[in-house]
Amino acid sequence: MEIPYLEHFGFSEKPFGMSPDPSFYFESAEHKQAIDCLTFFIAQQEGFALIYGDVGSGKTTISRIFLNTLDRQTYNTALILNPVADEAEFMKEVLGEYGAGDIPDTKKELYDKLRHYLLEEFQKGKINILLIDEAQLLSYDLLEFIRLLSNIETDKQKILHTVFFAQPEFLDKLKDPMMRHLSQRITVTYCIRPLTYPEVKAYINYRLFKAGARGTLEFHDRAMKLIHTASRGYPRLINYICDRCLLVLYARSSFTVDSHVVSKVIIEESIPLSTTKHTKDSRRLALRRPILIGGIIAVVIIGTAGYYFMITGVHRFFSPKTTPVQASGAPAVRVPTTAVQTAAPPGGITPAAAPVKVTTGAPAVKAPPKTDIVLKRVYVDKEAANVRLLPDINSARIGVIVKDEALKVIAEKTDRDKQKWYKIKLYEGREGWISETVVREKMSNGNR
Repeated sequence: MEIPYLEHFGFSEKPFGMSPDPSFYFESAEHKQAIDCLTFFIAQQEGFALIYGDVGSGKTTISRIFLNTLDRQTYNTALILNPVADEAEFMKEVLGEYGAGDIPDTKKELYDKLRHYLLEEFQKGKINILLIDEAQLLSYDLLEFIRLLSNIETDKQKILHTVFFAQPEFLDKLKDPMMRHLSQRITVTYCIRPLTYPEVKAYINYRLFKAGARGTLEFHDRAMKLIHTASRGYPRLINYICDRCLLVLYARSSFTVDSHVVSKVIIEESIPLSTTKHTKDSRRLALRRPILIGGIIAVVIIGTAGYYFMITGVHRFFSPKTTPVQASGAPAVRVPTTAVQTAAPPGGITPAAAPVKVTTGAPAVKAPPKTDIVLKRVYVDKEAANVRLLPDINSARIGVIVKDEALKVIAEKTDRDKQKWYKIKLYEGREGWISETVVREKMSNGNR
């Protein structure tokens, strides 16, 4: 299937694919350290090693890169990608990966076949390596069986060297008393940590270069900071966000990924922010997409006949909170009335106000355009902060703003939990609310 934006950006292939692709491998400090640990493990000729990390941290890519570093004349390798199996199915898959022929059916025959195969390969001078991806899915019984396979050895060294690639919950399995015999045999353990912000920048630019970008496509620094925050530095989520950003640019015939584009993707894909995990604003993991609210607010001011508004009072009289008052017993007096267009509500829908017909022959008076009174300026104090549709933690997100961005506060409100909210002007003319817990009133020293 043809990817629509390839020609638009001049790519030769998709830069942010979701499948592990060794040709796009970016050697971060963490990934290099993980491969160095595996190299040390093989050199020591020991039984078990464990490489673990969160979802999307690059474990599968590392497993394939590590295999590619091994000389096939010296190493005999098998990579198991789906370990959900019983003992017989597992041995069949291992033998198949090793390239052994005439695979039997019964469990005993399979064990004998695997044992003889490993011994023969060892006698040929080869080192047998077994890599198991998604090891957290292994059953306790199969883990124990894999431990027993490691007992196939000579008097001086192991014949089979096994590497587990797993998510952090695998550690919980190893803490089980039933697994103590296995956990004691894991001599090399390494945790893959997320990419740092400088690495995320280098990672994005590297993949664009590998895909054949011609230089017209640009990711702003603020956009990359927002991608780093939303992805938490995990390559798979970086790829997902960047790919969606490119789709947005393609739809707009644009070539610039700014923080507004990234914010749009984060909102539409319901990606939570990790930077505010200790505040109320991030305790909801399932975030709804913004609800666009549109409506027409017509404000008609009734005053005394023949009296025109003074310019200094326009803002007060045209405030949405103003309610026309008629004196008791006094007849209603018609005055010249013009169409009043209200500010766009959150969501960007700007309804056209309907003109009000009057019976008087007096000339129409044009009201000056409404300008918001800026109460103060604040600056985002987190790596990224959510903007809400309403001053409520449970309200839908309508935007995401990066650290140190200056915001104009045009209203304040305190919710029922006594938390203060600021109404701000968002990009594209929209308005929204941001919690005082994620902003400060002075710019940080590093950005003065």
